[in-house]
Amino acid sequence: MLISDVIMDDYDFRVVNTCFPHIGRKIAAAWGQPEFNPVIHCLLRDTRGGTREGFPPAVTLALVHLETRHRRDFPELTIPPASTWDLNNYL
Repeated sequence: MLISDVIMDDYDFRVVNTCFPHIGRKIAAAWGQPEFNPVIHCLLRDTRGGTREGFPPAVTLALVHLETRHRRDFPELTIPPASTWDLNNYL
C-alpha cells in the first residue's frame, strides 16, 4: 500500500478533495514527502500578496488537521520552528 493511499481514506483529505480536487491531488502526491511542507504552507498562508480569497471554513480546518496529522505521522519531515520563517526559500 502506498503512503498516498492511506491519506485517501482520511476524512479531512476527503473534505479538501471533494471541494478542490486539484489541491487533493497535490496533497496526495506530497503526503509523506518533504514536499508536503511547502505545499501546505502555500495553501494555509497568503503567498500571493493579498490576492487570495481563502477557503471555506470547513476546508481550512481540514487543511490544518492534515498539517497536524502529517507532523504527527512524519516527525522526521517536520521543519523545526526556527526554520519555519525560512520556508519561503523553498517555494
